[in-house]
Amino acid sequence: MPPTTLFTSFLIAVLMKLFPYKTRSYQRNIIQHIEESLTTGTPLVLESGTGSGKTVCAVSSTLAYALKNNKKIVYTTRTNAQQKQVIEETREIKKRFPKETENVIAVGMQGRAHMCLLAKNNPELQKGSADELARLCAEEKKKVRRGKRKGCIYFRKCVENEEAAKHALEWMKNSLPTAEELVKYCEEHTLCPYEINKLLVQDALLVVVPYIYVFDTNLRNMLLDWMGIGEEQIILVVDEAHNLPDYLRDLLSAQLSTYMLNSCLYETERFGDPLLLNKNLTISRFVKDLNNIIFELRQRFLLGGNNKLKYVEKKDALLPPNAVVSQLTKKHSLDSEDMERIISALIAYGEQIQTAKQKQGKLPRSYIHKLGVFLSFWMNIDDEHYIKLIVDETDGKNPRIEAYCLDPSLGANIVHRFLTSIHMSGTLSPLDEYRDSIGLPAHTMLYSYPSPFPRENRRILYVNDVTTRYDEIKNYKGMMKKIQQHITDICNATTKNTIVFFPSFDLMNICIRDGLIKKIKRPTYIEEQRMSQHDLMEVIRRFKEKEDEKNNGSVLFSVIGGRISEGMDFPADELEVAVIVGIPYPKPTARQKGLQRYYQKKFGKGWEYTVNAPTARKLLQAIGRLIRNETDKGIAILLDKRTPRFRRYISDVQATNDVLQELQNFISVEDQVYHQ
Repeated sequence: MPPTTLFTSFLIAVLMKLFPYKTRSYQRNIIQHIEESLTTGTPLVLESGTGSGKTVCAVSSTLAYALKNNKKIVYTTRTNAQQKQVIEETREIKKRFPKETENVIAVGMQGRAHMCLLAKNNPELQKGSADELARLCAEEKKKVRRGKRKGCIYFRKCVENEEAAKHALEWMKNSLPTAEELVKYCEEHTLCPYEINKLLVQDALLVVVPYIYVFDTNLRNMLLDWMGIGEEQIILVVDEAHNLPDYLRDLLSAQLSTYMLNSCLYETERFGDPLLLNKNLTISRFVKDLNNIIFELRQRFLLGGNNKLKYVEKKDALLPPNAVVSQLTKKHSLDSEDMERIISALIAYGEQIQTAKQKQGKLPRSYIHKLGVFLSFWMNIDDEHYIKLIVDETDGKNPRIEAYCLDPSLGANIVHRFLTSIHMSGTLSPLDEYRDSIGLPAHTMLYSYPSPFPRENRRILYVNDVTTRYDEIKNYKGMMKKIQQHITDICNATTKNTIVFFPSFDLMNICIRDGLIKKIKRPTYIEEQRMSQHDLMEVIRRFKEKEDEKNNGSVLFSVIGGRISEGMDFPADELEVAVIVGIPYPKPTARQKGLQRYYQKKFGKGWEYTVNAPTARKLLQAIGRLIRNETDKGIAILLDKRTPRFRRYISDVQATNDVLQELQNFISVEDQVYHQ
């Protein structure tokens, strides 16, 4: 065996020393790729199916490397549920290897909105941004430090009762609580979870955080200060990485709505309406003019202007680069320096409002401040990487202007500073698209593994007599009826728990209005648009628990690409049939077309990177709800003849001319195995 191979085998053995389970298919290979990334500093993009154990592979191998080389790990996740899994895997490693991990401390950080006990019991504070809650927190701490019997009671006890804080830290070191468990403990002991977490972060080997703690400059610098270490000494793990490009685009974008402008007017009524530029131009007049400009842009670019053409499907439109500012400067005879002074005045006055609210113990929010910050951003953005839009999704009730970032790599540059970065997801293909989108180097390691579970446990079928393609639905009146008949027949042909994934709420609501639910002979639940998280979880609970008196499964109507298709687990018989209605191509909005043009210009792959790849990921995420472990079984049925276009991503998809017979065959085999 060559020396390099011997050395690699030795390193893999070292990294696997903390693997807490019996290794399964592909896991040794995954750890080998992680080892190569750690030792060479080369970024790794890894796709491995749900349930393959990539999380425990990443946690165990990076912990082993960090212990041996005096490094630390920042593990970033999109959701609190994913963060919880990382903490639980670390607990299992410590339980399995107590001696080797004696000094391993893991901390789960969340934003103040989730960890502040003052915010927990105050709906207004729960809506606060990171900056707003930080300002409020600072004011509450000042009150405590002044010695007055005011300020945050949870922070006060942290300061005044060192024994209680010390006991909390010892409890954390021994139990490695999730963020939710820490909040519960601190609430019971009247301590601040956020402050207790901060005290322990410096000693933590593994810190698990939401994306924003890495990709927001201010929060990242704050986190690194707490950790007492620079990025070059940190291993970065990005979990559910397929979410990162869109997350970064949203983070780097900004919008201004007429609702926000009305809130600015309310502030002038409450706090005063000063003049701008010592002219006959008050803040309220400036805001009203800006509000009128937004409606004028809506009329011109969305409704056809003087031609009175109304495009019902048109929710957004591109704006010229000088839109808004040119109208304002023309109306009030302003030059660019005048605009800069107006913006500075808005920001300064907004800060006064923030300070006044802060001293009152209220959320220090100022919409006038937000307006000033937005206009500064709007005037100074790089037109090469941004587009400006007029957007109306509310039939004129709350139109908005938006500066939309086309290039997520602008916010991902920070990953190059870390020792290495490991990007993982169950649905990342095509991997080169992800690499290019966030600006990883060409030599980035790209690896993809299929699901490790038995292929016979999952069937994927498609019917070729229907489609949700707009032109065909519009021109063939029987198409919607045919689609609804397929849904009805499938739902009535089985008693297994079934989710019907629609491509949009619009199409779902059309089917509901047509009486589809009445034709289904089982309890049917609906994920409604803008449903609260609490209400959604209640719908899912009822769906899972089979409330039918005969213990038959239920049906759930959902939308692909939403919270259910991308973030919920349905183990065992909680989900056995998934019906995917149509191909969820992105709508051809101005935003989408701008993105496609940008990627075509930058990579020569506009369609592949902005249409095909995101659509494939949505399909795979929905199908992935069926199989979460080696014993799960399920069947997915795609109702669209365009499905073969995605055979590159869904290699085991098969056409069927008798979907009901195929469904019955699969279920009967499944039931036979179950009863053996």
